[in-house]
Amino acid sequence: MTFGKMPNNNVLKKPITDKEAIKQLLPHRKPMLMVDGLVYFDGEKAVSNFTVAISNIFVDKTHFSEPGLVEHMAQSAALLTGYRHKIQNLPVKDGFIASIKNLKIERLPKVNDVIATEVKIAYGLPTMSIVHITSKTDEIDIASAEMTLVLRENE
Repeated sequence: MTFGKMPNNNVLKKPITDKEAIKQLLPHRKPMLMVDGLVYFDGEKAVSNFTVAISNIFVDKTHFSEPGLVEHMAQSAALLTGYRHKIQNLPVKDGFIASIKNLKIERLPKVNDVIATEVKIAYGLPTMSIVHITSKTDEIDIASAEMTLVLRENE
């Protein structure tokens, strides 16, 4: 899956698709784990993928629902942050969505569709970031949004 003309600055030697490795980068667990892998990372941008399974809690008969798609987008952003922290030897922190702007859902993916989601950091601080997110299936845009994400402070 490609997103425009991406320079080949991918620092990943190969995609991260091992479920245990993904769990180290995200605080989410089944049934709420909505990413299968990290396929591109360059420090400021990441691309994740996710195959919609019939057993997913957000599938309504044949389609992945709007809340599921938004959750996948948010987890893709969390995956970017989690991987950034891991390669800097920082702890992976829990976070939450502070706001969603300009959410556009063009169409819902179907069961067995593979969603590719690109996350770009527009603005970042150690505990907060604003990201632009675009999700596609079969090279067709299906959703986009701007999210503000906040990381939980150490307790």
